[in-house]
Amino acid sequence: MAGGFEYRKDYEHAIPSPQLVVDPTTGSCVLGSQCLSAVQGGYTTKDLYAEAFIPVLSGMPGVQSLNLTVGDRYSRISGFGSTNNLKFALEYKPFDDLLLRGTMEQVFRAPSLSELYTSGSDAPLIHSDPCDGYTGAPAGSPLALACQNVPTNGKFVNSDAASRNQSGAIVQGAYVAGVPIKPEHGTSYDFGFVYSPSYVPGLSTTVDFWRVNLNDTITTVGLQSLLDVCAAGVTEDCRFIKRDATGNLSPATIEPITNLGTINTAGIDWSANYKLPQFAVGQFNIGVSATYLQYYDLITAPGIAGADVYKNAGHLLPYGSSASAACPDNAGVCLFPRWRGQGFVDWQAGGWSAQWRMRYIGRFQNGAATGSPQDSYPNGESGTILKYGATVYNDVSIGYNLAPINTRLDFGVNNVLDKQPPMLYANNTLNANTDPSDFDLMGRYWWARVTVKF
Repeated sequence: MAGGFEYRKDYEHAIPSPQLVVDPTTGSCVLGSQCLSAVQGGYTTKDLYAEAFIPVLSGMPGVQSLNLTVGDRYSRISGFGSTNNLKFALEYKPFDDLLLRGTMEQVFRAPSLSELYTSGSDAPLIHSDPCDGYTGAPAGSPLALACQNVPTNGKFVNSDAASRNQSGAIVQGAYVAGVPIKPEHGTSYDFGFVYSPSYVPGLSTTVDFWRVNLNDTITTVGLQSLLDVCAAGVTEDCRFIKRDATGNLSPATIEPITNLGTINTAGIDWSANYKLPQFAVGQFNIGVSATYLQYYDLITAPGIAGADVYKNAGHLLPYGSSASAACPDNAGVCLFPRWRGQGFVDWQAGGWSAQWRMRYIGRFQNGAATGSPQDSYPNGESGTILKYGATVYNDVSIGYNLAPINTRLDFGVNNVLDKQPPMLYANNTLNANTDPSDFDLMGRYWWARVTVKF
């Protein structure tokens, strides 16, 4: 059994240069680049935790071992109250070759300081405005709140959306924007097995089925999502939409960081490793691991009629799309291929070693049929579907260990075949014409390394 107590204080005080202070009415600053606001604040966290490993049975017919792990963490966070989160894990080995395992645990995350106190300008991209063609709506209705100052003659067209130009807005943390925010919470499940057959020495394989249900996800409500959820009935977000006298969106529009719906995701992890028998030419070890994403669904406003449900598995979420709010890192471009994988072959002989690595990113698509929540307007056109094939990178390296002088020499080539990233184009991505968080932008490159131990 292990236990402990943790006390932590997080505090932030940001003081931008006067030339970078954002004007809340225009969304700009003297230098006109990344404008900021002076913000400060923090909170304290007190955690009390314990975990117990309980060997239930062992050495019995049909029960080589049966172990239970139970954990608990109680947290009190100033401004967010208290929470208690449990963990249960079970390991069962019916015989030496097979291990069955499963884990269920409650997950919890309080907002970070940046999610509470951020304040600065943004240049969002939108693909549509629910007020295009607006002819009026009952006072106080969601559409009327979203379309304040928009002419009711049916001729209004959002020029930024039509021309795919970036709009202006101010990103504000929850406390700066004055919106209530709650910690993320949910449950994760993992069930699988490890099989190491005694009749094939050196071979081991694992399979794990996992699922995560996350509620009150914390994210930036981007301008496109802000317009959509306001018009769909989340009227508390309508107050952040600012329009000028002509109905066009003002740079003073606020993109708040707050809780946005739920995320449900599930998939399968698989791996296999095989240490081959010793050969005269050396020792080989081969392996492969892969993840299949069964689903990754974001429900923007649970319980609200007309709320969008984004089924992101197999899709690219381009910059400016409503679905991009599902990006865990709020980067604006997210990729959810069904398959990801890695493979390797290692060789060792004396002081020599060599490796081959393969990185696999499965095929995906951008866009969907008109009217679908996945219709992300690739290239600015509704209903367009762009499909992309799988991407495979190959890396090789070789090294030699100079044991007498505690030195190792390594040389390698990454992306040997000079595989180029898929071209996603600037109207689907913020920069680079592709997704730099997933694909290799450098192409083939060589490297060398000398390691000396003292």
